[in-house]
Amino acid sequence: MILLALYGIAIVALAGEHDAPELAIVPLVTAEIPSGPPQAVRLTPGADIPAAIHALTAGSTLTLAPGTYQGPVHIDRQLTLVAEPGAILAGAGTGTVLIITANDVTVQGLAVQGGGSDATQGDAGVLVAGQRVHLERLEVKDVLTGIDLRAADDGAVIDCRVIGSAERAVSQRGDGLRLWESDRNRIEGNDLTNVRDLVVWYSEGNTLTHNHVTHSRYGSHFMHASHNVVQGNEYSDDVVGVFVMYSDDLLLTDNVVARANGAAGMGFGFKESDEITVRGNRLLGDTTGIYLDHTPHNIGGLALFEGNTLAYNHAGLRIHGSESGAVFRGNRFHENSTQVSVDGRADAEGTLFDGNTWTDYTGYDLDGDGVGDLAYSPRVLSSTLTQRRPAMAFFSNTAAAGLLDLLAEAFPMFAPRPVLTDAHPVLG
Repeated sequence: MILLALYGIAIVALAGEHDAPELAIVPLVTAEIPSGPPQAVRLTPGADIPAAIHALTAGSTLTLAPGTYQGPVHIDRQLTLVAEPGAILAGAGTGTVLIITANDVTVQGLAVQGGGSDATQGDAGVLVAGQRVHLERLEVKDVLTGIDLRAADDGAVIDCRVIGSAERAVSQRGDGLRLWESDRNRIEGNDLTNVRDLVVWYSEGNTLTHNHVTHSRYGSHFMHASHNVVQGNEYSDDVVGVFVMYSDDLLLTDNVVARANGAAGMGFGFKESDEITVRGNRLLGDTTGIYLDHTPHNIGGLALFEGNTLAYNHAGLRIHGSESGAVFRGNRFHENSTQVSVDGRADAEGTLFDGNTWTDYTGYDLDGDGVGDLAYSPRVLSSTLTQRRPAMAFFSNTAAAGLLDLLAEAFPMFAPRPVLTDAHPVLG
């Protein structure tokens, strides 16, 4: 455990990849805030920003003309900082560049760069520990963690860009955006590239909408983070799109996860979570489209997957053991190498499938109502053998695998038991 003092903040940091300090605002140095009406001040390059802030009254506006300004900067009072195009706040390569501990602060248009790279010190481009803080159109680069919200509620991070280091191994990068014990924030329209993760831990009531995370590890990682919404985001070329652990009441809708590849690649993953609704998403070209591990977690818990497209994945859906209680309704399983895979020798008969579209359905629709007259109940011998012996994946989609499946069809006594049953498969 490390006790740090940063610009009037006492931070208790616990060792660990995603451990964030328990923040307590401690007046180690009390800056006197002048009384009087709000002011409007414009600075030019070379000006001392900390000195200018020290002289401002609460509610003032500080404008930065184009050019480079020296960090670090600590905002300890209510103000609006407006950066004109080309204004850069540059750190000295150590510590955090911009620290906000006051409530009701807005920062717009600022480029932040040159922070430290010491994870044990919590180095970041921007650290927010105030309430109702709005960050808009920031560009953050050459730092470890990009934007770090700690116990920061009711704020917003909008149209910001965080650029990590492509030269570093993904696990050695800092998080692009981290929410730690931060509730009811609006995270919208941000672009994160070559970072480690977008983290939402111990944080509730947040909305993540229309963000783009690419070439990173976790596009969004929720842990002990309930009542959050993930809508309209795009995750491309990451290891994992969205992973949810030990969290309840999450809505994931209208997101796209493309090319989440590698041995651990997956579009959406859920572990021991309840009251999950996943609707209208597209999971394309991933190693695994959706992964379920004890979700729903409790008897009677909800895990509803409705109207999603799972296409061209190695496994459309992968289930860790015999799950019970999840519902898949109206989804499109399109040209996945394996539509549904179950770890071990289990099956997915405890999961309800109804009214989904399966491109490998071989039944018929004599009454023309668009629903197959026979249930979809695949018995694919090659896929079953691959699940039991992963090394056999080498033979997937080969003539040898096709011959095995043909043999199982010709001689039903060799066919494995069905993995799942969809009583009303939709043709289309």
